[in-house]
Amino acid sequence: MAMRLLVPLLACALWFGQAAAQSHGLSVPEDAEPDFWAVRGAPGGSRLNMREEPIEGMIVTGLPPGEVLRNRGCRTVRAERWCRVERLAGAQAGWVAARFLLPAPPAAAPAATEAEPAFDATGKIPCATIPGQTSRDCAFGVLRNGPGAASLRVTGSAGIVRYIYFDDGVPVRSDGEGSFTVERLNDLFLIRIGGERYEVPRAVIEAGTPSPAADPPAAQR
Repeated sequence: MAMRLLVPLLACALWFGQAAAQSHGLSVPEDAEPDFWAVRGAPGGSRLNMREEPIEGMIVTGLPPGEVLRNRGCRTVRAERWCRVERLAGAQAGWVAARFLLPAPPAAAPAATEAEPAFDATGKIPCATIPGQTSRDCAFGVLRNGPGAASLRVTGSAGIVRYIYFDDGVPVRSDGEGSFTVERLNDLFLIRIGGERYEVPRAVIEAGTPSPAADPPAAQR
Protein backbone atom coordinates (compact mmCIF):
# COMPACT_ATOMS: atom_id res chain seq x y z
CA MET A 1 0.00 0.00 0.00
CA ALA A 2 2.82 2.41 0.90
CA MET A 3 4.49 1.82 -2.46
CA ARG A 4 1.21 2.48 -4.32
CA LEU A 5 0.89 5.84 -2.58
CA LEU A 6 4.54 6.75 -3.07
CA VAL A 7 4.49 6.56 -6.87
CA PRO A 8 1.64 9.08 -7.39
CA LEU A 9 3.22 11.41 -4.83
CA LEU A 10 6.55 11.35 -6.65
CA ALA A 11 4.81 12.00 -9.98
CA CYS A 12 2.98 14.99 -8.49
CA ALA A 13 6.19 16.36 -7.02
CA LEU A 14 7.92 16.09 -10.39
CA TRP A 15 5.02 17.82 -12.16
CA PHE A 16 4.93 20.71 -9.67
CA GLY A 17 8.71 21.08 -9.95
CA GLN A 18 8.49 21.36 -13.73
CA ALA A 19 5.60 23.81 -13.51
CA ALA A 20 7.51 25.99 -11.07
CA ALA A 21 10.56 26.01 -13.33
CA GLN A 22 8.46 26.95 -16.36
CA SER A 23 6.81 29.77 -14.43
CA HIS A 24 10.26 31.28 -13.90
CA GLY A 25 11.14 30.90 -17.60
CA LEU A 26 13.69 28.10 -17.10
CA SER A 27 14.19 25.42 -19.73
CA VAL A 28 12.80 21.98 -18.81
CA PRO A 29 14.77 19.84 -18.88
CA GLU A 30 17.90 21.99 -18.65
CA ASP A 31 20.21 19.14 -19.70
CA ALA A 32 18.46 19.08 -23.10
CA GLU A 33 20.33 22.23 -24.15
CA PRO A 34 23.61 21.83 -26.08
CA ASP A 35 26.85 23.41 -24.91
CA PHE A 36 27.18 25.22 -28.25
CA TRP A 37 24.77 26.72 -30.80
CA ALA A 38 25.29 27.55 -34.47
CA VAL A 39 23.49 30.49 -36.08
CA ARG A 40 21.16 29.16 -38.74
CA GLY A 41 20.72 31.06 -41.98
CA ALA A 42 18.30 33.95 -41.56
CA PRO A 43 15.93 34.93 -44.41
CA GLY A 44 17.63 37.04 -47.05
CA GLY A 45 21.09 36.33 -45.65
CA SER A 46 20.70 38.95 -42.91
CA ARG A 47 22.56 38.74 -39.62
CA LEU A 48 20.94 37.53 -36.43
CA ASN A 49 20.54 40.33 -33.89
CA MET A 50 22.14 39.72 -30.50
CA ARG A 51 20.48 41.90 -27.86
CA GLU A 52 21.29 43.03 -24.33
CA GLU A 53 17.93 41.65 -23.16
CA PRO A 54 15.33 39.41 -24.87
CA ILE A 55 12.83 40.86 -27.38
CA GLU A 56 13.29 44.63 -27.02
CA GLY A 57 16.83 44.94 -25.64
CA MET A 58 19.35 47.15 -27.44
CA ILE A 59 21.14 45.38 -30.28
CA VAL A 60 24.69 44.45 -29.30
CA THR A 61 25.81 43.13 -32.68
CA GLY A 62 24.78 41.08 -35.70
CA LEU A 63 25.80 37.41 -35.93
CA PRO A 64 26.58 35.90 -39.34
CA PRO A 65 25.03 32.55 -40.34
CA GLY A 66 27.13 29.58 -39.25
CA GLU A 67 28.90 31.25 -36.35
CA VAL A 68 29.30 28.94 -33.36
CA LEU A 69 28.27 30.36 -29.97
CA ARG A 70 28.65 29.15 -26.40
CA ASN A 71 25.28 28.46 -24.74
CA ARG A 72 24.75 30.29 -21.42
CA GLY A 73 21.16 29.14 -20.84
CA CYS A 74 17.70 29.65 -22.31
CA ARG A 75 14.36 30.84 -21.00
CA THR A 76 10.90 31.68 -22.28
CA VAL A 77 9.86 35.33 -22.61
CA ARG A 78 6.36 36.21 -23.83
CA ALA A 79 5.84 32.69 -25.11
CA GLU A 80 9.06 32.78 -27.14
CA ARG A 81 12.26 30.93 -26.31
CA TRP A 82 15.42 33.07 -25.99
CA CYS A 83 18.99 31.99 -25.27
CA ARG A 84 21.88 33.86 -23.75
CA VAL A 85 24.96 33.17 -25.86
CA GLU A 86 28.63 34.11 -25.84
CA ARG A 87 30.84 34.57 -28.86
CA LEU A 88 33.93 32.39 -28.87
CA ALA A 89 36.13 35.23 -30.11
CA GLY A 90 36.16 38.19 -27.71
CA ALA A 91 33.63 36.74 -25.22
CA GLN A 92 30.90 39.18 -26.36
CA ALA A 93 27.56 38.03 -24.92
CA GLY A 94 23.84 38.72 -25.33
CA TRP A 95 20.40 37.23 -26.07
CA VAL A 96 19.12 35.76 -29.35
CA ALA A 97 15.86 34.14 -30.44
CA ALA A 98 16.24 30.35 -30.15
CA ARG A 99 14.36 29.68 -33.39
CA PHE A 100 17.41 30.96 -35.28
CA LEU A 101 19.81 28.57 -33.51
CA LEU A 102 20.80 24.99 -34.22
CA PRO A 103 22.72 22.63 -31.88
CA ALA A 104 26.41 22.59 -32.78
CA PRO A 105 28.68 19.62 -32.06
CA PRO A 106 31.39 20.31 -29.45
CA ALA A 107 34.01 19.50 -32.09
CA ALA A 108 33.03 22.71 -33.91
CA ALA A 109 34.02 24.90 -30.95
CA PRO A 110 37.85 24.85 -31.08
CA ALA A 111 37.98 25.82 -34.75
CA ALA A 112 35.48 28.63 -34.19
CA THR A 113 37.50 29.92 -31.23
CA GLU A 114 40.43 30.66 -33.50
CA ALA A 115 38.33 32.36 -36.17
CA GLU A 116 37.73 36.09 -36.28
CA PRO A 117 34.15 37.37 -36.56
CA ALA A 118 33.07 38.20 -40.11
CA PHE A 119 33.80 41.93 -39.81
CA ASP A 120 32.59 44.31 -42.50
CA ALA A 121 35.88 46.19 -42.26
CA THR A 122 39.13 46.06 -40.30
CA GLY A 123 42.04 48.44 -39.86
CA LYS A 124 43.70 50.66 -37.26
CA ILE A 125 42.66 53.79 -35.38
CA PRO A 126 44.49 55.91 -32.78
CA CYS A 127 43.68 54.88 -29.23
CA ALA A 128 45.06 54.80 -25.69
CA THR A 129 43.65 52.06 -23.47
CA ILE A 130 45.89 52.79 -20.48
CA PRO A 131 45.41 56.11 -18.59
CA GLY A 132 48.20 58.58 -19.38
CA GLN A 133 49.36 56.61 -22.41
CA THR A 134 50.02 58.46 -25.65
CA SER A 135 47.81 57.43 -28.57
CA ARG A 136 49.02 54.58 -30.78
CA ASP A 137 47.63 52.50 -33.61
CA CYS A 138 45.04 50.01 -32.38
CA ALA A 139 43.46 47.27 -34.48
CA PHE A 140 39.71 47.46 -35.02
CA GLY A 141 36.96 45.39 -36.58
CA VAL A 142 33.50 46.75 -37.29
CA LEU A 143 30.16 45.01 -37.81
CA ARG A 144 27.63 47.28 -39.54
CA ASN A 145 24.10 46.36 -38.54
CA GLY A 146 22.29 48.83 -40.79
CA PRO A 147 22.43 52.54 -41.66
CA GLY A 148 24.12 54.31 -38.76
CA ALA A 149 24.15 51.23 -36.49
CA ALA A 150 27.39 49.40 -35.82
CA SER A 151 29.47 47.51 -33.29
CA LEU A 152 33.16 48.45 -33.16
CA ARG A 153 35.77 46.23 -31.53
CA VAL A 154 39.11 47.84 -30.70
CA THR A 155 42.16 45.97 -29.40
CA GLY A 156 44.58 48.16 -27.46
CA SER A 157 47.67 47.79 -25.32
CA ALA A 158 48.09 44.72 -23.11
CA GLY A 159 45.44 42.94 -25.17
CA ILE A 160 42.63 45.13 -23.83
CA VAL A 161 39.53 44.67 -25.99
CA ARG A 162 36.83 47.34 -26.01
CA TYR A 163 33.45 47.33 -27.75
CA ILE A 164 31.86 50.64 -28.77
CA TYR A 165 28.30 50.73 -30.09
CA PHE A 166 26.85 53.22 -32.56
CA ASP A 167 23.25 54.17 -33.27
CA ASP A 168 21.98 56.79 -35.74
CA GLY A 169 25.58 57.31 -36.79
CA VAL A 170 26.92 58.35 -33.36
CA PRO A 171 28.61 56.51 -30.47
CA VAL A 172 26.04 55.77 -27.75
CA ARG A 173 27.73 53.39 -25.27
CA SER A 174 30.49 50.87 -24.65
CA ASP A 175 31.23 47.81 -22.53
CA GLY A 176 33.84 49.74 -20.52
CA GLU A 177 33.67 51.21 -17.05
CA GLY A 178 33.73 54.90 -16.19
CA SER A 179 32.15 57.91 -17.84
CA PHE A 180 31.38 57.76 -21.56
CA THR A 181 31.85 61.05 -23.40
CA VAL A 182 31.94 61.92 -27.09
CA GLU A 183 33.31 64.97 -28.87
CA ARG A 184 32.88 65.39 -32.60
CA LEU A 185 35.39 67.23 -34.77
CA ASN A 186 34.09 67.30 -38.33
CA ASP A 187 34.07 63.61 -39.35
CA LEU A 188 36.06 62.36 -36.34
CA PHE A 189 34.63 61.10 -33.04
CA LEU A 190 36.82 61.59 -29.96
CA ILE A 191 35.56 59.05 -27.46
CA ARG A 192 36.58 58.80 -23.81
CA ILE A 193 35.68 55.81 -21.65
CA GLY A 194 37.01 56.46 -18.17
CA GLY A 195 40.76 56.98 -18.77
CA GLU A 196 40.69 55.42 -22.26
CA ARG A 197 40.68 57.42 -25.50
CA TYR A 198 39.60 56.46 -29.01
CA GLU A 199 39.65 58.43 -32.28
CA VAL A 200 37.08 56.95 -34.67
CA PRO A 201 36.56 58.40 -38.17
CA ARG A 202 32.93 58.47 -39.22
CA ALA A 203 33.86 56.48 -42.33
CA VAL A 204 34.69 53.47 -40.17
CA ILE A 205 31.03 53.21 -39.22
CA GLU A 206 29.32 54.28 -42.43
CA ALA A 207 31.59 53.34 -45.35
CA GLY A 208 29.98 50.63 -47.44
CA THR A 209 26.75 50.61 -45.43
CA PRO A 210 23.82 50.00 -47.82
CA SER A 211 21.48 52.92 -48.34
CA PRO A 212 17.93 52.46 -46.98
CA ALA A 213 16.58 51.86 -50.48
CA ALA A 214 19.05 49.03 -51.10
CA ASP A 215 19.08 47.64 -47.59
CA PRO A 216 18.65 43.84 -47.40
CA PRO A 217 15.89 42.35 -45.25
CA ALA A 218 16.11 43.50 -41.64
CA ALA A 219 18.16 41.33 -39.31
CA GLN A 220 16.08 38.74 -37.55
CA ARG A 221 15.44 38.92 -33.84
